[in-house]
Amino acid sequence: MNKQYNIRCFLIGSMLSIAIASVMAQETKVLSDTVAVEQSIVPGRMFNTTKYKNTSASSTIDGSQLTKTVSPNITNTLAGQLPGLSIRQGSGIPGDDNAKWLIRGIGSYGYGRESESKLYVDGFEVNAEYLAYLTPAEIESVSIFKDAASLAPFGMRGANGVIWIETKRGKIGKPTISATIRGSMQKAINVYKPLNSFAYASLYNQAVSNDNGMIWSPYYSGSELDAYKNNQSPNVDWYDQVLKNTGSYLDANVNFNGGNKLARYNIVLGYANQQGLLNVDNDDKMSNLTMDKFNLRTNFDFNLFDFFEAKIDLGGRIENRKSPNFDISSLMSNLASYPSNIYNVYDDEDQQNYSGTSLYKNNPVASIKGLGWRSSRLRILQGNFNLKEKLDFITEGLYAQQAFSFYSRTISTYNKTRNYARYFNGERTTTDETTSLVAGGYGSGGMNDWKQGIITFGYDQSFGKHAVTSAVNLHLSDYKGDGKFGYKYHYLNYNGRVNYAFDDRYIAELGFSYFGSDSYAPGNRWGFYPAVSAAWVVSNESFLKDSRTIDFLKVRASAGKTGSADSGETGNLGSFNSNGRFLYQQYYYYTGGFNSGNSSPYQWNTGLAPLFAANKDAFAEKSMKYDIGFDISLLKKLDITVDAFLDKRSDILTFNKTIMGYYGNNYYLSNIGKMTNNGFEASATYTDKICDLKYSLFGMASYAKNTIDYSGEVPTAYSYNARTGQPYGVMMGLVADGFYQLSDFNADGSLKSGLAVPSYGKVQPGDIKYKDLDNSGFIDDTDITKVGDPAYPKLTYSFGGKLEYKGFDFNIMFRGTYGASVNLMDFSNQFIAFTDNRNAYPVAQGAWAYYPEQGIDTRASATYPRLTAENNDNNYRASSFWVKNNDFLRIQFMELGYRFTDRILKSKKLSDLRLFINATNPVTWSNVLKNYDMDPESNYGYPALKSFSVGVSLTL
Repeated sequence: MNKQYNIRCFLIGSMLSIAIASVMAQETKVLSDTVAVEQSIVPGRMFNTTKYKNTSASSTIDGSQLTKTVSPNITNTLAGQLPGLSIRQGSGIPGDDNAKWLIRGIGSYGYGRESESKLYVDGFEVNAEYLAYLTPAEIESVSIFKDAASLAPFGMRGANGVIWIETKRGKIGKPTISATIRGSMQKAINVYKPLNSFAYASLYNQAVSNDNGMIWSPYYSGSELDAYKNNQSPNVDWYDQVLKNTGSYLDANVNFNGGNKLARYNIVLGYANQQGLLNVDNDDKMSNLTMDKFNLRTNFDFNLFDFFEAKIDLGGRIENRKSPNFDISSLMSNLASYPSNIYNVYDDEDQQNYSGTSLYKNNPVASIKGLGWRSSRLRILQGNFNLKEKLDFITEGLYAQQAFSFYSRTISTYNKTRNYARYFNGERTTTDETTSLVAGGYGSGGMNDWKQGIITFGYDQSFGKHAVTSAVNLHLSDYKGDGKFGYKYHYLNYNGRVNYAFDDRYIAELGFSYFGSDSYAPGNRWGFYPAVSAAWVVSNESFLKDSRTIDFLKVRASAGKTGSADSGETGNLGSFNSNGRFLYQQYYYYTGGFNSGNSSPYQWNTGLAPLFAANKDAFAEKSMKYDIGFDISLLKKLDITVDAFLDKRSDILTFNKTIMGYYGNNYYLSNIGKMTNNGFEASATYTDKICDLKYSLFGMASYAKNTIDYSGEVPTAYSYNARTGQPYGVMMGLVADGFYQLSDFNADGSLKSGLAVPSYGKVQPGDIKYKDLDNSGFIDDTDITKVGDPAYPKLTYSFGGKLEYKGFDFNIMFRGTYGASVNLMDFSNQFIAFTDNRNAYPVAQGAWAYYPEQGIDTRASATYPRLTAENNDNNYRASSFWVKNNDFLRIQFMELGYRFTDRILKSKKLSDLRLFINATNPVTWSNVLKNYDMDPESNYGYPALKSFSVGVSLTL
């Protein structure tokens, strides 16, 4: 880490610390007020409701909870916080570490991937890029909408759930200034290193001998092995050369809040800097992975003439990112696949010439030090303008509201590049030449413009025991971006809600959306999405009203329809990756050329063919959602919420697979798919006090399991071959049955009679043996069946607690998953040894081998098939041998803090001062992490991170 970076971080931290010195209003009071609001207010589209009047299945947390997981990316901080929300943390690449999320699992194979829930901030839709790098200091609350009651007003945007975020607003009262600064050391959770040169060469000798009829014929001689063992020949740990042990992270924010009845303000200034794990300096010639982020948010509220309310919100962000001039995923792939013995880092003693060959061209050290650097600057500006008119002069409780939002995003790029010559044993091996550093021109990385407008008429009034809250709304969206099919998206959404409550006991609500999208044919662009829900507050009945045990009990249910206008099926058409849009239009593609004629010169012809058969009836898929649940509070200490849900998908856009290939290139997509998703959620919190010790315990669990009901699948030979009737993404393959042994073969190398013959090439002792499920005498695709769960979990859960004692506080949260699998064949660099010039890893040391004269016999203990330097289609294919359980439990965060006493604070003219230390992802329990150094969430590549932080928060 260079001196300029240290000085810059120190100056920024010092300036923020000086600003902190005159800071904040009593944080304890703010937190207690927030909790009270959280318990009584449930966010929703168009209007919020109290906990008594809410009929939906939604979950909400306070924004302050997001600070406990230290990460520059807000999506990672949501892990384990909300029942129904499953988070899979991303890698640790600065500026490219988005988590992936699911709300109530995967409900449709139409997209069949994570992160498809829609995102809204302050009532307007946003994209994941905008959401990811908001700061927790900006956020008042985060909610997830999960059932028809909360999602029906979103129409075609609601089928996969909604993440709803509200930013902080000014509060009436004395002006306050609050600030927080944190500094973190970050380390890799996992680095799976390949074998050193000696171990690699030793196993390679086995591989080539196996390929030579199991006759010992080593490629590396004994003297060569000794040279590797004694470091007299190349033995490079590429991971140690390219990655360092620690990176760093710093963030800080200052918040100004205050106002009166007429005007209120909340202003947030934020800064963050992250330095990656690459072992390289930051200077004019090279760069680590770095990100600088500056945030500014200003939210203003005005009350005018007792009947006008206005809001002006502006949010801006600048992100500066810098990296080596080499693709990071390619760098990590090279680290994984380049053996330790191919060459030294430098080809000369003076370390002037980088090593490289035509086969292993990209020297990993030179990739980060010898090619220059690239950078980008992302600028985002979003503004929301809201005006509300109270129309009590017409009838009391009537109001009108207009809102407009703009979002502008631009990326500019700049780089300084050079190249380096590759040498091996003093000779140039490629045509590359060493060049001087050259500055590139400024470029554009893309531009987006998103404008949205909302017009609302609402009514909120009570009549004795009756209360009505209602609103109708028109939401217009105009998005312009980059790409062939993503350059524009338009939709209109007429939606509304009516909530009726009688005596705070019986509540009913109707919601609807009439949604139109430009994705579909004229005359077929609109869909209607209604929902109905009800709740019974049992605790307000006379027979429970005076109960000393039950403080609150509410039973609720909802049913309704939502939709999704997104589809990944068009991604199978290659260049026509339109997100399921414009299928009503006929598109063609260039088929290449051909000659015609009877003699030379022939006539050259070009041709066009339909890319697919147009379907004017293609439309958004439908989701019928059902939910039943209850909320209960007991003894003023225990709060429990339980929900059960059912999601029936239909009209999923699907390729018609029943048209035979000999009809030609005749693709047709239609709404024929069906899928069912069901499950439950439960959460509980217990709070109590013993003398001066306050404590709270919490836990939550979310279970979701889906089934493909119909997907147009071509009928299979046997029912166990089919994906229909199985969960989406279930892992299919052959069932492994150990390894072939010497006793399984005749003298001529053929399999003995009675053993099924594999259809994937000739086998020999040490190859994987498979079960012949159909008893045909052959191992082929008719023996493929379910061998593992999908990659996403059935069950996600978290639990933890908080202790407070005389100024000290301690927070901890555990998070885990159950019911997910991982296929090791998806990571060929780590698990396929030697073939295609690959590396070898510790897992290969368990290979089946039998060379008694060399003292090698692993027949009884083998955990890996025989080694080979040739392609082996029998061993390296999807099977139960390679599918592993991917359940895990990790400590998401631990935080210990101390809040200074009032006596000390008054002497410093502070109202609050808290010091804290934090650990994020410090410990993980996982079979794949234990056995293969694989992080269960981010797997391999640039590693996921654990963070150890120290910080201070102050209030004036």
